[in-house]
Amino acid sequence: MDDVGGWLLVIGIIAAGIIYYRWWDSLSEDEKRTRTYGAINPKLVCPHCQEKGHVRTKSIDQKKGISGGKAAGAVLTAGVSTVFTGLSRHETNTQAYCDNCNTTWVF
Repeated sequence: MDDVGGWLLVIGIIAAGIIYYRWWDSLSEDEKRTRTYGAINPKLVCPHCQEKGHVRTKSIDQKKGISGGKAAGAVLTAGVSTVFTGLSRHETNTQAYCDNCNTTWVF
């Protein structure tokens, strides 16, 4: 019975992938760019090509260094807490992408 359950799981994952691919393929190029890079911010000027009105922005979560609090917790718990939380801290930044020169940067 375990083999049947495993095969059903594999079939379900493949079906979900096919459905996602067909959904993504049905989107227009502008919708794909908006979902990937964010909406156009008409006030921003690209620092690389100096064009205004072509920059897309979205909020992203980046790993930044080691968190002091997490490191202290790891010392107190003999490293067990790192299994659940890791040591890196996360920081929310803005990612920008220029449709004109295809450059991506974070600020």
